[in-house]
Amino acid sequence: MAAIATFLHGIAAEATRRGYAFDVRKITKPKTALKIRETRGQLDYEWGHLKRKLKVRAPAIARELRGVEKPRAHPLFRIIAGDVREWEKRPGKAVK
Repeated sequence: MAAIATFLHGIAAEATRRGYAFDVRKITKPKTALKIRETRGQLDYEWGHLKRKLKVRAPAIARELRGVEKPRAHPLFRIIAGDVREWEKRPGKAVK
């Protein structure tokens, strides 16, 4: 729970920066959280997925992000070597 609260407080800070109203009272207070391990392959997969969605839904933002090859992960994550997670549904890839 601490990791989720920490992550959501980061989301809330970004929402505030962008001018959105995000009620942080609904989130427990962030505590020191262990870092969540995630693979480089999964981060890259998610980045590609986001860029494809932005091209359709928010072309101006997609253009702003064109030069970002490898995004930085949220500080809550510790990126480790590895491929896309096996549970990810991908075209042409059978789900186990």
